[in-house]
Amino acid sequence: MTAAPTLPFRAHSAGRITYVTRRGQRRAAILPVGMAEAIERAEDAADVAAAREALARMDAGDTRSP
Repeated sequence: MTAAPTLPFRAHSAGRITYVTRRGQRRAAILPVGMAEAIERAEDAADVAAAREALARMDAGDTRSP
C-alpha cells in the first residue's frame, strides 16, 4: 500500500476519520488526536458515572451484582 504514509496526514489535515479498507471492508480507522482524546474522555466519564451508580446502589443496600 503506497498511500499508507500519507494516511495520518490526511486524517489530521481533514480533521476527520480516515478508514483503511481491504476489499471494500473497513479494517482500521485513523483519526485526529483530538478526536481520539474526546472519545477517551467520553468513555472515562461513562465509566465514572457507572461506578458512582454502583456505589450509590451499594450504599442503599443493594447487594446484587450487575
